[in-house]
Amino acid sequence: MVNFMTSKKIDLTEADLPKACNYIAEQFAAHSWWPTEQPGEAKREFELMKGSVTALNVWCERWLDEGQCRKMENELRS
Repeated sequence: MVNFMTSKKIDLTEADLPKACNYIAEQFAAHSWWPTEQPGEAKREFELMKGSVTALNVWCERWLDEGQCRKMENELRS
C-alpha cells in the first residue's frame, strides 16, 4: 500500500546515501512501529532499495510522512 500522506519530494544525493541508510536502519532498530504504515513491509522494501539513491528516494516518498522526512533531512544536514 502506498502512503500518499507525504506531500514532500525527497531529493537524496549519492553523498546522502550512506547517512540516510544509517538513519533509517537506526529508526527501524529503535522503533518497532516505524514508519507508521506497515513497518514490516517497509523494512523488507528498504533492504531491497537501499543500494541506490534513486530507489531510496522512491522508498522515502512511499513510506515516510512529512514529519519523518523532515527529521531525516535535519539529521542529514547536521
